[in-house]
Amino acid sequence: MSEYQVIARKWRPQRFSDVVGQQHVVRTLRNAITQNRTGHAYLFVGPRGIGKTTLARIFAKALNCLAPVDGEPCCQCENCRAMAEERSLDVIEIDAASRNNAESMRELADDVLPSPVGGKYKVYIIDEVHMLSKVAWNVLLKTVEEPPEHVKFIFATTEVHQVLPTIISRCQRFDLQPIPTKLIAERLALIARTENVSVEPEAVAAIARAAEGGMRDAQSLLDQMIAFFLRGDGGTVTGEQVLSLFGLTDRGELDALVGSMLRNDPANVITIVAKLAGRGKNLETLFEELLGAIRAVELCALLPQPELVLDETPESIAAYRQLGAQAPNSDVVRILLEQLAPAGRVLRDAIDRQIVLETMILKAMREAHTVRIDDILRRLNQLRTAGELKFLEQLPPVEKPLPMPQAPAVEVKPAPAAEAPAVEVKPAPAAEAPAVEVKPAPAAEAPAVEVKPAPAAEIVPETAVKEEKTDEPAITETADESAEHGVETPAADTKISLEEKDDVRQAPDKKVRRSVINHDPDALRRIVREDPKVAEAVQLFEGTVIDMHVM
Repeated sequence: MSEYQVIARKWRPQRFSDVVGQQHVVRTLRNAITQNRTGHAYLFVGPRGIGKTTLARIFAKALNCLAPVDGEPCCQCENCRAMAEERSLDVIEIDAASRNNAESMRELADDVLPSPVGGKYKVYIIDEVHMLSKVAWNVLLKTVEEPPEHVKFIFATTEVHQVLPTIISRCQRFDLQPIPTKLIAERLALIARTENVSVEPEAVAAIARAAEGGMRDAQSLLDQMIAFFLRGDGGTVTGEQVLSLFGLTDRGELDALVGSMLRNDPANVITIVAKLAGRGKNLETLFEELLGAIRAVELCALLPQPELVLDETPESIAAYRQLGAQAPNSDVVRILLEQLAPAGRVLRDAIDRQIVLETMILKAMREAHTVRIDDILRRLNQLRTAGELKFLEQLPPVEKPLPMPQAPAVEVKPAPAAEAPAVEVKPAPAAEAPAVEVKPAPAAEAPAVEVKPAPAAEIVPETAVKEEKTDEPAITETADESAEHGVETPAADTKISLEEKDDVRQAPDKKVRRSVINHDPDALRRIVREDPKVAEAVQLFEGTVIDMHVM
C-alpha cells in the first residue's frame, strides 16, 4: 500500500495553465520564454499559499524544457520529469530560513560558477528570502547583479519590506494577489469530483471562505474535512459540519443579523448574538464576517457593478442588495460601518467578548438610526410639497428683534467760564513739560472744554501741585507715554509726579501727548459714532469724558 499523498501536493499545478488566479504573472512569464527575453533575477511577493513557489518551479521547468509549447513546459521530456520527481541537478531550492548567514551565501556564490548538467540554465529558487541577514545579502549582491549567463535566480517572500532595496532593484518583481473565493470553490469542487468525495456546495463555499484567498489552505482544509467527517463507508461533508468546525456563521443567520441592524431591531440582534455564542461560535470571526457583510451591502448600493470589487457570487450580491433595501436610508449603512470598523481591537482585548460585541452593535445602531437635521429638513420639504404646511402662511409674522440701543452722541460745546470749569492750557517753555489740569463737568450738562491761550509760564511748583488736589480723580500721563503713542500735545497744565517732573526737566525736548478732546471739539462725537466700545464707556459715565487720546 503506497503512502497517502495530501491533496495540496497531489494537486499542485505542473503547467502555467493549471495556475489559478495569477494570470498577470503567468502571461508575463510565458511571453518571456516565448520571446527569449528572460531576466536573470525574479522576485515573487504575496501572502502564503497563493502559488509563489509553484510558479517558480513551473518557470524553472519551462526554462530547461527540451520541447516547450507556447511557453509551457511539455512535462514529458527528461528535464521535466526530473524536475517533477525532484531529482534535477540544475534546479536548486534553498530555504533562506535555515541558510541565512554569510557563509552559506559565499558557498552559493561559488556554486553558481559551474555550468548546468542537463539543462540550459542553473535555476536557484530561494524561498522566504526575507530571512537572509544583511551581511548575507551583501555577500550575494554582486552575484545577483551580474550572474553568469547560465544562472537564474527566483526569490519568493511574504515580507518584501524586509528585503534590501538594492536587491529589489536588481529583480523583476511580481506581486501575487489572493485568489478569489469563487475560483477556490470551483477548484475544490473539481478536486472533490475527481477524488470521488461527496461534499455539499455549502461546505465547499464555507471552506473557500475560511481559506482567505489561499489555495493551499483551502486544499488542506478540504483534506481535513474529508478525514474528520467521512468514514470508510462513505458519507457527505455538509455545510453545517464545516461551519461548526471552523466557527463560521451560516449565511442565513448572518443575513438575519445584518437585517435586524438595518431595521433597528435591538431585541432580535441580542437574540441572534446570544444564540451564536451559545453554540460556541468564534465571536471574533463573527465580527469580521459582520463587518464584511455591512461593507458588501454598502458597496452594492454604491456601485453599479459591485462584483468587480467584491469577491462574491452573483447570488450573494443579490442577497446584499435585498438587505440594503431594508435600511430607511443610505446613511444607516454608512454610519454602521464607520462605527464598527475601528472597534475590532477592543473586541480582541475584551474579557467577556459577548457583552462587548453586543454593546458595540447596539451603540452603532443608536448612532445610525438617530434622527438628524437632514432627515428633518427632508421631511419638511416633503410636507411642504404635499401642501400640508399651508397653515404656516396664516400665522402672524415673527417680529424682528429690536436693534441694540446705541450710546447717545455726546456733543462737545464750549461753555461759558461761569457755568463749567474750564481747562486752562498754558504753554510752557520748550525745555519743560506742560502742566494740564482736567476737571470733569457736572453730570447734568455736556462737558465743556475751553481752550484759553495763556502767557508762557513755568511748571507749577511741587507745593502748588500738592495744594491743587481735588475730590475728582485726575488723569496723569507722562511724556514717555505720549511719545509712545506718537501724538503731540500743546503746552498745558498737568499734574505730574516728582519722578515725572525730574524726567521732564532732564529731557526738555520731550512733549506731552495732546488730548484729542481738547484739540478737536468734534473728536468725541466722531469716535463715539465709530467705536461702540467708546460709546459704551461714555454712556457708562453718563456722558462725562475726562480725557481721550488716539491709540
